[in-house]
Amino acid sequence: MKNILTGVIALVIGFFALTFAAVMGLTMALIAFIAQPFLKRKLAKEFATFNAAQADNTTPKGRVIEGEYEPVQGR
Repeated sequence: MKNILTGVIALVIGFFALTFAAVMGLTMALIAFIAQPFLKRKLAKEFATFNAAQADNTTPKGRVIEGEYEPVQGR
């Protein structure tokens, strides 16, 4: 009797956890679906701004990332 009661309680808790996870997952998917066009527009604007700013600083061969250089073969 004790094992049956424990099994039923475990099934109820498992069903609750599964239902909660499904509801939360669907909610997050819906929010992401709604926010997608706004994020795409914002990222496209930032990318265009970044490329416009970088166009002046680039050379025909590519960009140079400035920083310190330390050879690692001498170690």
